Amino acid sequence: MSSFVAPAESAHATAVSAPVPMDTSASETLQTHMKSSYLHDVEVPENTHNKNCEQESLTSEISQWLRGGTPVYSAQDLASCTGSSIEAVCDYWAHMGFPVRDECAVAFTQRDLTVYALWADLLQSGAIDRSTSRSLLRANAHLADRLGLWQVEALVDDVVRRMSVNDTQAREVVLRTMQEKVAVFEKMFTHSWQRQLEALLTRTEKEISKRSGDDMRARFPLNRSLGFVDMVSYTSSSTILGGALVDLIGHFEDACRTAVTEAGGRVVKMIGDAVLYIADDLPTGLKVAMDLVERLSADDEILPVRASFVRGDVFSRSGDVFGPTVNLASRLVDIAPVGKILTDPTTAAAIAAGQGGDGYHLEEFPSAQLRGFGTIAPYVVSEHRTQ
Repeated sequence: MSSFVAPAESAHATAVSAPVPMDTSASETLQTHMKSSYLHDVEVPENTHNKNCEQESLTSEISQWLRGGTPVYSAQDLASCTGSSIEAVCDYWAHMGFPVRDECAVAFTQRDLTVYALWADLLQSGAIDRSTSRSLLRANAHLADRLGLWQVEALVDDVVRRMSVNDTQAREVVLRTMQEKVAVFEKMFTHSWQRQLEALLTRTEKEISKRSGDDMRARFPLNRSLGFVDMVSYTSSSTILGGALVDLIGHFEDACRTAVTEAGGRVVKMIGDAVLYIADDLPTGLKVAMDLVERLSADDEILPVRASFVRGDVFSRSGDVFGPTVNLASRLVDIAPVGKILTDPTTAAAIAAGQGGDGYHLEEFPSAQLRGFGTIAPYVVSEHRTQ
């Protein structure tokens, strides 16, 4: 175990200030935010030129709040306080996305030390190894970076739309008002993560309960239903749409996430003009595919779409899914007709046998050469429509 000892006589100890509270009451912050109606109270800057000093002050204030105080420790201090090697400290921060440039430079706060000490204890206890530690740190860094970017851009769009200001003015408004939202954002993120992790653990328990205890495979594939939906003629349309392209992608993503979730599936990832969706079983996967294509095709603000649907084994890593099943779905969507869903012969046979439920129709589609798979004879799958 690492030994966490805060150095009372550290060279930097005299600079230590009281730590910024990490758990401000989210409810109080939200109430204050609601009462203030900040968009009506914030003064919109008329001219943001020659305001570097003010901007730096705004950034400095929120930065100190988010970092948990003023930097008072160096990487060498973190190593000394926790009984870690300097190599371990540098490795930790590199995988967090903040490589240490100078081991002696004062760059870390009291909170940095506290969290690092907890992580070092976890690693040194043997609960995880170095490789797993690096993977988890990269995951945290990647997700936090993407979440922060998403939040800032969403707030900027909100200010531009509701205050009728330009992008630069909107970003200054976001800087001025971000601190009052951080506590709520933090609570929401923790809550979302807990709910998603609980749902995943429940699915995992259900999954392994169906396995044979004497199966000695080192890595078990996950049997899933999945597919892609993409917008047709997106590349050529993007040059015409100009600034409207951002709105198109945003609207497409919102519609995809809503339709997939409501149908019982999950979005693996958005890839610009396409979405990769997944479901645990064949009936749910079919419902996701049908509802998604129907919803997108009926939306006049979205380009025409086409889709693929495949059932098969996949491997999951780093929040993504891989394997021949995913590759096959990717190849099929490229040749799918507009407004249609293409599936492979194996999945089509399962649908024809009723494993996905009743009410589905299969139609033969011309054979095609698919890279990595040879000649495939796909099927168009659709729902029976009652007149």
